[in-house]
Amino acid sequence: MGLDFIDIIHDYGATRAVANASLTAAPGKITCLLGPSGCGKTTLLRLAAGLSDVQQGEIHLDGTPLATPSLSPPPEARDVGLVFQEGALFPHMTIARNIAFGLRRHPNKDNIVNAVLSQLGLEGFAERYPHTLSGGQQQRVALGRAMAPEPRVLLLDEPFANLDILRRRALREETRRALKNRHCITILVTHDPEEAMEVADHIAVMDNGHIVQCGTPAEVFDSPVSASIGAMFGGGQIIVGQRHEDGITTPFGLWSPDKFNNDVPGGAHFDVLVRPNSVTVSAGGHDGTIDDIRVFGDVQKLLITAATGEHIWTNVPRAFNAEIGAKIGLEPRPASIFAFAPG
Repeated sequence: MGLDFIDIIHDYGATRAVANASLTAAPGKITCLLGPSGCGKTTLLRLAAGLSDVQQGEIHLDGTPLATPSLSPPPEARDVGLVFQEGALFPHMTIARNIAFGLRRHPNKDNIVNAVLSQLGLEGFAERYPHTLSGGQQQRVALGRAMAPEPRVLLLDEPFANLDILRRRALREETRRALKNRHCITILVTHDPEEAMEVADHIAVMDNGHIVQCGTPAEVFDSPVSASIGAMFGGGQIIVGQRHEDGITTPFGLWSPDKFNNDVPGGAHFDVLVRPNSVTVSAGGHDGTIDDIRVFGDVQKLLITAATGEHIWTNVPRAFNAEIGAKIGLEPRPASIFAFAPG
């Protein structure tokens, strides 16, 4: 049971927005659609919400068709709640009336509104108006309005995008806690990999209308199916590798096959995915030169430049004696890097 997208194809004129996409969002889980702008994420949400009609494929809810090319109930007839990036609150209504908007004549409307206000940390805000609230508070109200009718499906379209970094971090943690207390099906759209990792139980990575990888955050991080997906997480960087009789030649030295987390693909050249924590740095080597140093708490980030001009970032403890211009050695940790066919 869940929300199933089955072989969805959707075009905007001559542009294919979604290309044969299939996905299941499970109850009680937060599924994240992750990818760049224009990759088809929001289109899938619009199809599920009834804001666009299905052209090809089907959408099922708990095994029953929700939307097909011949079946398109209006948004209000679907058991689906939707939260937009802007929140879209009614400015002339109090916070309580905004949250109660979808409850209409529900006999327990007041109790439900009070419960939602409490759950989202908005006690005492019932009689205030949206313009008196901060951006983060307004987004909480928008989430509460969508949650109040207890829809089977809750769709969140980049709900934290317009907030500053501190409010964004706080709100996505509050949102995850609130949603995990319910057993609804939740789909979150974002282009932020960090947000996907922090909020989601399941991530579907989209690119150019295709769903290119699905899995838990750990699975997507630990076993990316391409260099570009791996580079989305953990500060991953892509350099060129070349076969050599003694191992793999890279701009930063000769690396042995046991340093790779996956099989090296066929062909003379391939892409190597390196993350900042994958490489051990030693002073006095000849694999690169320190060109820049950034301090992040207990960690220094070093920009290392190879003799051929390629750059990678590595992380070292603050205690490491790093100086710009110093020569260093680089050694990947065992099973810490990845190799992929050139993409």
